[in-house]
Amino acid sequence: MNQFTVGDLPEKLVEVMEGPAPPDYFISNGCSYSPDQWGGVDIRPACHWHDFAYAKGGCKKDRQRADEAFYRNLRRCDLGKFMANVYFRRVRLFGVAAFNWAEGKVPTNLWHYWLLFWDRYIKW
Repeated sequence: MNQFTVGDLPEKLVEVMEGPAPPDYFISNGCSYSPDQWGGVDIRPACHWHDFAYAKGGCKKDRQRADEAFYRNLRRCDLGKFMANVYFRRVRLFGVAAFNWAEGKVPTNLWHYWLLFWDRYIKW
């Protein structure tokens, strides 16, 4: 799995990303469990910004804001609406275990608890 920093990304895309910019030392693995390019479109910047937002963490609203910014950043990378929506839906459904939850802010949805349990104890 490739790891990279902001300096490894296309500068023209880095300039248009939404959300707090990751610091130069932040290392990302790109689009976890998904291709970093789709149809010739480089979407690593959107995934890098999203990974940084997930690393910062917070509450349910912070995660929702990060995911919505992820969708808009995918579109800024010129990914089509359909595929941007696919990435967005996948991260909303399965990204709960990767989010850095603030103390006492873990969601109460049973599906989310199952994903957290799977990620921490069962995944091999």
